[in-house]
Amino acid sequence: MEHIAAFMMLVGCGAGAQDCREIAVPVPAYEDVAECTQELRLQMRLNEATAAKIYGTCKDVDEDTFDRATSVDWSVTKDGRLLVRFDSEQQVMAAR
Repeated sequence: MEHIAAFMMLVGCGAGAQDCREIAVPVPAYEDVAECTQELRLQMRLNEATAAKIYGTCKDVDEDTFDRATSVDWSVTKDGRLLVRFDSEQQVMAAR
């Protein structure tokens, strides 16, 4: 599978990585991880006042994932890393 883009995710949490919520970013998709990572630092600084702790990451998006309908699932690990996963949703087609 060929890499075609990168996806940015920011999450803001209360003390102790609890009560976490997604933070909207102006541009969530980038051409590559390097470009996303450069912008991620800025977005994390701009959102510092919105939560006690900000977590962020950039994740590769491959062609297969891009072509399928997916949902974005995320979690914050005990060691303070933001994990992002793209889950494929089963496609159901109606027929007569």
